[in-house]
Amino acid sequence: MTPGDPPRVVTGLVTGWHDPAASHLLLVEAVAGRELTQSAYDAAVAGGYLWHEFGDAALLLPDVG
Repeated sequence: MTPGDPPRVVTGLVTGWHDPAASHLLLVEAVAGRELTQSAYDAAVAGGYLWHEFGDAALLLPDVG
């Protein structure tokens, strides 16, 4: 599973946030897409979210609109 070869079954993702250089973000992008991942990450930074094991989480869902 990579951003270029996303999963075919997952329609949403609950994830914690990680440092911008963490490979975990590539897994998030594989499910949620780069645009949604980046905008959610930017909103988390602006909102003062916490990181890693004791941090906040986000629910990322595709735009079905």
